[in-house]
Amino acid sequence: MKVLTKTRFLLLIFAMLTVFLFSVRSMAQQEERPDNPTTWKYFKILANADDDSVFSKIQDDLNIDPKLGSYTVIVNILDPNSANWYVVIGDEADATALRFSWTQIKKDNQDKLIAWTGANKENLNKKKYNYGSVFLDAIKKIRVKEIIAPPKKEREIISTTSYINPYFNFFGGDPLGIPLKKSFGFSFQFGTPYSGPFETDLVGANFHLLGAKVGITTRIKEFVLKHANGYFDPTGIPGLANSTFGNYNNIVAPRIGLQAGYVLPFGNFFEISYFAVIDTAEWDPLLLVPNQNGDLAQPYMPNIIKNQGSYMNFELRYPFRTFGSTRAKIYVAKYFGEIHIGYMGRELRLAGSVFDLRLDYVVDNPQRNWQFLGEIYISNIAEGFGLNSFALGPSVRLTRSQAGGIGIVTAMLNARFKLGDFFDEK
Repeated sequence: MKVLTKTRFLLLIFAMLTVFLFSVRSMAQQEERPDNPTTWKYFKILANADDDSVFSKIQDDLNIDPKLGSYTVIVNILDPNSANWYVVIGDEADATALRFSWTQIKKDNQDKLIAWTGANKENLNKKKYNYGSVFLDAIKKIRVKEIIAPPKKEREIISTTSYINPYFNFFGGDPLGIPLKKSFGFSFQFGTPYSGPFETDLVGANFHLLGAKVGITTRIKEFVLKHANGYFDPTGIPGLANSTFGNYNNIVAPRIGLQAGYVLPFGNFFEISYFAVIDTAEWDPLLLVPNQNGDLAQPYMPNIIKNQGSYMNFELRYPFRTFGSTRAKIYVAKYFGEIHIGYMGRELRLAGSVFDLRLDYVVDNPQRNWQFLGEIYISNIAEGFGLNSFALGPSVRLTRSQAGGIGIVTAMLNARFKLGDFFDEK
């Protein structure tokens, strides 16, 4: 009898230890770990519909219409009482942000949000900081697989839809491309694809069909600073100007220009185009800036004045995604006889920030000096549905100065609007 009692006692102890170990394991699994995004209970995701279909599906669950291409979603499932769990679309501190119950999202979509591990996911729960936090916190949010990734939009890799671009840049950058039906539509440009603020006065519109385009350009002279208004000296010297910014290394467009181009039908990697001057730009010429470097062959700082001739242009590019960006590419291009090397990306997401980045280098040439254009636009400025629709930031052009060193030719603000997705890609 005593043996039986002892056996039962040992079995009871074994059962209690088993329950305890399973409980500890379960608690460990449920415990929030800063290095494991799948354990977070209160988090923010800078969502983009291009990343995963779940970011479109939860909009269906929440009856959000029209659909958002990019937005911020905040999930809070910290409270022990699940009835208090909620989701916010937009900025949680904004009283007008859309707030929903967690149960309004379908279970499989809930699981995908919790299991999301991308760099665009940020833990909002209170965390402990240490001496290395100032250096390491931002680095920990970087996911190596998201630094460079393939495109996710069909339009970015197909020649007939490569012109489609929902981003309207105030100065320069890729033209705004609006489709009427995928390969058929229009684009509008303010500047060249490679110019910055007040670098050129060129504006234009193009018609696109099956990878081909034809368009017309003109000029808005106020887009280039310092003109000799109403004055033109027959000697060719329209007057002098001394100013810190914006009076040299500019491009003056013709009054009317004609352009035509074609993207080779093997993918969106090579575009060739032709530009011809139809009517010259010989009115209100630019004021001249003296070259203080003592170069007798070039007494004035260079500008390009396109008042005659024609030009063969091309762009060799490689579209890809950088830090979850949209419409990113590296390129080598020739435009108006100049070689450009650069990078452009929209809505990069890094360390909790959303921004655009544009870099362009003009190789030194007989027409004008070398030039480096750098722009970074910070998004997430507006509230609610306008969170990612607008971005604003500095634009700086560096080139050879009047004294022969490196100088700033323009330092301005540039901006872009995102008009939204123009058609749904299945």
